[in-house]
Amino acid sequence: VFASAAVAAGEATTAAASSAAVNPDSSAVTPDASITTSSAGASSASSSSSNPIAQLAGYVKDTVVNFKNGVFQMNADHRRCNELRAKQRAFALSKDTIRPRGVRGIQTGGVSYEEYDFLRKGLVDRNKLFAVVMVSLCLPNYFVYYLWSFPDMMPTPFLKGKDPNEISRERCHAVISTLLDMEKGARVAPWSSKLNPFGKKATERAMGRMGDLVTLGCASMEEYGAAGSAGGRRILKKLKPQLYSTVPLTKQQRLLAGNTIPKQIIKGITKAIGADPLNKGSSPFGIGILKHIEYVTLADEFLVDQSVEIDSIDPELLAEACSARLIGGPGWTDGERREALGSWVQEMEVKPRGAIKSNDDDKLHYNGNLARAAMMCYNVVDGTRDSRSDSSLLRAMYRGQMMAE
Repeated sequence: VFASAAVAAGEATTAAASSAAVNPDSSAVTPDASITTSSAGASSASSSSSNPIAQLAGYVKDTVVNFKNGVFQMNADHRRCNELRAKQRAFALSKDTIRPRGVRGIQTGGVSYEEYDFLRKGLVDRNKLFAVVMVSLCLPNYFVYYLWSFPDMMPTPFLKGKDPNEISRERCHAVISTLLDMEKGARVAPWSSKLNPFGKKATERAMGRMGDLVTLGCASMEEYGAAGSAGGRRILKKLKPQLYSTVPLTKQQRLLAGNTIPKQIIKGITKAIGADPLNKGSSPFGIGILKHIEYVTLADEFLVDQSVEIDSIDPELLAEACSARLIGGPGWTDGERREALGSWVQEMEVKPRGAIKSNDDDKLHYNGNLARAAMMCYNVVDGTRDSRSDSSLLRAMYRGQMMAE
């Protein structure tokens, strides 16, 4: 485990040293920078040497130093998590309650948003460490292939950062592929329909629903002013009959199964979520949309219950929170992110609570999973249409026609 982690840390060292050379004035603390400060000079010195023996010795030295720093950082993070949990237990006792274990315990309160986010990341890192140890013990011959296939499974001190432009590009491509899949689903019958000679009518109904969704999507994207937070509010207004109901939600509605959301859209959202390594959690195969929505819902509840001021959130944590909700892109300013995140919390958590509380006559049920999935779809499409997204060819293809009109 130590040797493989050291190899991964050595690869992270090269990336961190390169980024530091490009932007030496940056003060943001990243996982790579936290474990490579003491060895950046040795790495550059060893890489400048033409002697292969000196390069090998420098690589081994850097790997050992980075691994040592990473282990110490994990130990320090673990001690801080214990201190924060003790702080939450004391807060719960002051409220005559008990702090539960697991994820729900983090929702107790008594900590700032930065400390809350630190506890969430600490829980993910412990799960990652457990998975790495289990794979190294049970499948030692395949451990190197495990790290090669799933590089995001390393804990945060050993995690290699990802360029925001690359995340934007992958999300743009996910949007385009999803649109093509939706159009194909509306016009081409799936091959599995040929296996059931009695399912022709059901296939036609499914293609008709997809065709109606494509028409609705075209009308929404062509609508004037359907951009930014204002466009998101318009989408939620159109979906209000589906989001609020006086009858209890069915299991399919809660799980977004059946005809609630087409599988093409579910697949596209999953790709967009997995583009950011911080959204994958501790699962080596990525994270499902429902699990991610649950994570975002808990964060939204903490922001509202603890009355966290959006303006007080650190810019780095703000960018991570927006990325988890598929908001914005690499060119967005902190002011734009704060406005978008504030609008998200208002529409997803504050307004539904007020609507349910004000409806005293009938019990009102709110489908928060559907609302967040719809807003994520809108956010990733809006980010793709933004002129600052990384995939410029997607917009340039139609720019000449728009200017001619």
